Amino acid sequence: MRWQWLAVVSMLLGSPVWGQGIPANSPSGSRESVLGQNRLTAETDFLLPLGGSADRIDGVAERGWVAVGLLEEQAVTLLDLAGGDGDPLWYTSVGFAPSVVRVDAARQVLYASGPNAPGLVAIDLRTGELIQAYGLAAGVLDIALDPATGRVFASMPSAQSLAVIHPDQPRARNLPLPGPPLALVYEPERGSLFVGLAGEDPLSLVVVNPDNGELLARWRGGNTPEMLALDSRGQRLVILNSGSQDLTVLDLNRSGETLQRIGLDWRPTRLVLSPDGQWAYVTSRDSNRLQVVNLQQGRLVASLRLEGQPTGLMMAGRDLWVVAAGIPALLQLRDMQTRAAAITAKQGDLAEATAVPGYGVVTGQVLDIAGKPVQTGVLRLAATATHPQQEIRIAADGSYVLPPLPAGLYLVDVEVPGFPITSTQVEVRSGFVASQDIHLPPGEPIHQPQGIGLLPDEPVYSDELARHLSIALQELQPQRQVMLLNGPLGPDPKFEPLLPLTRGLTLLDRDERYTSDLAKLKVIGDALGLRYILLTQLQISREYSRQGNSLLNTALRFVAPMVPVEIPNFTPNQLRSRGLVVVVDLQRDRPGDQARYYEAYGRDDVGGDPLFEDAAAGLFRLQVRNMVPVFVNQWQSNNPFAG
Repeated sequence: MRWQWLAVVSMLLGSPVWGQGIPANSPSGSRESVLGQNRLTAETDFLLPLGGSADRIDGVAERGWVAVGLLEEQAVTLLDLAGGDGDPLWYTSVGFAPSVVRVDAARQVLYASGPNAPGLVAIDLRTGELIQAYGLAAGVLDIALDPATGRVFASMPSAQSLAVIHPDQPRARNLPLPGPPLALVYEPERGSLFVGLAGEDPLSLVVVNPDNGELLARWRGGNTPEMLALDSRGQRLVILNSGSQDLTVLDLNRSGETLQRIGLDWRPTRLVLSPDGQWAYVTSRDSNRLQVVNLQQGRLVASLRLEGQPTGLMMAGRDLWVVAAGIPALLQLRDMQTRAAAITAKQGDLAEATAVPGYGVVTGQVLDIAGKPVQTGVLRLAATATHPQQEIRIAADGSYVLPPLPAGLYLVDVEVPGFPITSTQVEVRSGFVASQDIHLPPGEPIHQPQGIGLLPDEPVYSDELARHLSIALQELQPQRQVMLLNGPLGPDPKFEPLLPLTRGLTLLDRDERYTSDLAKLKVIGDALGLRYILLTQLQISREYSRQGNSLLNTALRFVAPMVPVEIPNFTPNQLRSRGLVVVVDLQRDRPGDQARYYEAYGRDDVGGDPLFEDAAAGLFRLQVRNMVPVFVNQWQSNNPFAG
């Protein structure tokens, strides 16, 4: 058995949770973990829990309304944030995961769709009632509106076309495009629709006449333009390119001439502009970052840690609302424009340094194994042909700033008391203030660690199995620390710096014996005080009933005599699962030793019509819960934690 372990960050599934906003500066650990290092906390920020993860959001800023599509709930809700409590005005099921929502405030209509949706639905913004459903050729990735006529535009990448919907017409019209459309934005003054096309073609932005589908122009965008934002005041179009990891700013008054190309430190996810067009806020879901870009200066001014897998954003005046999909929650960052201006002022010296042609600056924090900033130490910048060796002291908050350097790669030695000397590579980018945190390796191991950690494999529901087992182990082994390293809420903050050790980890060979990668788990155990690490995996299958339908067979024999007598009725009504837990004793197990693992099985023969994914998911989760007593009984009979 070859066991491949990868990092998994899953979204929390559950019923809707509404209520009082949670202050972001609360001492509660779960709330504090939302904002990590370099966080933008303030007493006025708060966190509003959601009933499921979300992607793009929209709303009516002047009324304090925010529309959210809850993916797992397959529902759309409208939250009233004017009073600060976030009560839902309504909650409407739509039957698909609504990853994109768009509000037509003038007509009091909300539109919702998604990549796996059968079409697009229109919802009354005041009551939440479904007004109309439009069947489309494929799923939708983005929606744009024409405020004058109320037309709705929807991008359908898999159909390589654009849907145009008139509110007074029952059906959508399809316009073919030269490539899969990703992002859309409508420019009212010109009556043009801008469309970002997937792929690496440098002419990735097309200008379309939505009246007849005519291609008016092709402009240079970037690699994989996943989102577009219009700055009406400055007559600029800002393109978020996830493939080339940058922003492209085009001049609408000069036929799409490129004004700026602004590099980003982290792969971007979603984008929103400030009302005055001076700032661009960019989330990076995979990296837990909020990147702040000064569009006047054409540079990234801050890359701030914002944990919880940030995705969609919305500006409400000077406030910024961000979806934390991994928690899941809505996070409000108040008066972001003032904060962004303060960041720019604080980095004034850095801006002057990056203004020197060919030079750039690297800044960041030095973090320990738990992700907390160190309070002392030095960085030694290796000598080059043009620069002597330099020593940079680490500030009390763990931050550092390297001197202005020519663009290129540089070697830095990090010396912090209590940690081994670490060598790391930093990249200086011409004209940029790049942000790069430095994570230290473990220091001295905790004396005689005795805790138990649970680490799920990549397959679905493995994190659910790990979560339920962690609760059971707290009762079974009350004298030990039990730590869920990675679960439905994502990685534990103490474990997150160690995630790279689990990527590409091959723990067992074909003979079910430990490989040399066991040493990586030993590092994790020493750093977190764990003696045992339990690796969980859940394998699932959807088997089929092949029992023939006698009535159907009889009817078809008369219609088509050549049809076989027995016609299988394939129905996905037999759900099977196998839970597997490998128990690793980090003090006794060595490479080459036979692995110890435990098994449990689940099955459901529900019969009937084919199951939708959400119904099957519920049954698989029930099977997971039913496996827990089986594992507990096995461990009570053969205690693997007796050491």
